Amino acid sequence: MIILSIDTSQAASVALVDTESGTVLAAEQADDQRRHVEFIGPALAKVLANSAQPDLVVTGIGPGPFTGLRVGIAAAIAVGQARGIPVRGLLSQAALAEELRRTNTQTTGPVLIAADARRKEVYFSVYESSDASLQAGPFVAKPAEVDDVLAAEGQTDISGRLGRGFLLYPEVLGQSGFPAIVDPRAEYLAFAAASEIAAARELAEPVPEYLREPDAKSTPVRESTLK
Repeated sequence: MIILSIDTSQAASVALVDTESGTVLAAEQADDQRRHVEFIGPALAKVLANSAQPDLVVTGIGPGPFTGLRVGIAAAIAVGQARGIPVRGLLSQAALAEELRRTNTQTTGPVLIAADARRKEVYFSVYESSDASLQAGPFVAKPAEVDDVLAAEGQTDISGRLGRGFLLYPEVLGQSGFPAIVDPRAEYLAFAAASEIAAARELAEPVPEYLREPDAKSTPVRESTLK
């Protein structure tokens, strides 16, 4: 299966992946977290210039900042409609878990993934490193509240930490054990989606997972309704 994948939950990323052969046919990654609109059109044009035609579009559905997340999802839906191919969603942090699974086989057990949620908060989830499956989350909370949320979820035996959140709040969350794995990359989102399909688990609809209203005051923690 050839998957076109898009993620704008943090830094924007687009990729075209042949998941059967494990080949990344084309990929574009933005360096700037704020210029999603300027990036997405040219990046899609470059990636789709590849002769391989996608069978499926997969978009990261967050959690992520309100405006940036909408850019990727809207682009995915537009491509799907224009080409007559299905569009599905997947939690963006699955891409980080999949990258860890593919690049670091020594890590075992649950890993904590934390991303920048702005407002001095983080989005975080727990994934099993051996198969990149979601164990708990996603949640949003202040860094100092993360341990309490994990304890309430029975997720106290964490074997690894990764994501931008650990670069922003190392004094509270601790150091990332994988500083090269920071933001979701679209190629790993595609591989994660292929794993979900192979395991007969349905991908989500391309509906954004915000975890909070854009102008609402923050509350200690809110759990995703996506299970």
